[in-house]
Amino acid sequence: MNNGIIDPVNHKLTQNDLEADNYKSFLDELTDVPSSVPLKSFSINKAGISGQMAYIKVRSLFSDQYVPVLCQIKMQVTLEGHRGIHMSRCEEALFALMQEEHDSLDELASRLAMKLRNLQSADAAFVEIEGTYIAERKTIKTRRTSHDRMTLFANAQATATGIERQIGIAAFNMTGCPCTETFTKFSVAPKLLETGLTLDQVNEILSITNSGTHTQRGQAKIMLDKPRDGVTYKMLYDILDESCHLVFELLKRADEHELVVRVLRKPQFTEDVVRDIIDVCIRKAGRYLEKESRIFASSVLFDSIHIHDVCTEIERSYGELTA
Repeated sequence: MNNGIIDPVNHKLTQNDLEADNYKSFLDELTDVPSSVPLKSFSINKAGISGQMAYIKVRSLFSDQYVPVLCQIKMQVTLEGHRGIHMSRCEEALFALMQEEHDSLDELASRLAMKLRNLQSADAAFVEIEGTYIAERKTIKTRRTSHDRMTLFANAQATATGIERQIGIAAFNMTGCPCTETFTKFSVAPKLLETGLTLDQVNEILSITNSGTHTQRGQAKIMLDKPRDGVTYKMLYDILDESCHLVFELLKRADEHELVVRVLRKPQFTEDVVRDIIDVCIRKAGRYLEKESRIFASSVLFDSIHIHDVCTEIERSYGELTA
């Protein structure tokens, strides 16, 4: 408490303060303003820094290699009884962990939260990380290597009782509109019948023909609580890959055709995308979750025939979703 000094900045020096033998230690203590008592005695839920950028080496989703991920990081702690936090300790904790390789981004978030809590002597510490990850993926038909941007998410909360974690991933996808495809498909039926085809023949033609519709690029996202190990970023990627039509930066003509046909064979609204994400998540990750574990799925489409975008979200507990 700075020897009982309430407001270090406006402290009035005394002769005792100026004594040569103890002035340096007095100055060190006086300038530790964060450790002084708050001028207003309100406790703070979260105090810290945000927008901190760092390269973190994590294990690749698709191999055992460690790859750099450009991360934007928020670090906060609870604050009670002190005027402020020691911001430099946030950077020191992060920069020390930056030198190491990590099996996953949520592992880093957990270690960083525990380190922050100890360094700041706080009841709880909170870390949020959003990492830009470049995934090396093979295209479906030509098996060319594509370098595709995704976003990894990791949140961690450290308290005296342990660590709570959230893990997530977002990737770009493509959808086709079911409305327009349905209209296009069946609008040609009268003309086909006029040619003398039977109704069974028309239905057969319609079943094997790829009807046109408008398509759009979007971004699908899943986040969930991680009460125990077993849920990985690769698992979350697989959930998205099975739920929607993920796109590639590199597409040769055969790959483009495969993607477009796949989208036309299974057109999706944003509502379909998030429901499919939840359904696949329950099947693939359910055994690792608890009833109160929260699952979040979202789909944003950058609509191709409207000025606006389209967005849909589902957020519920695993217990609610499986009731």
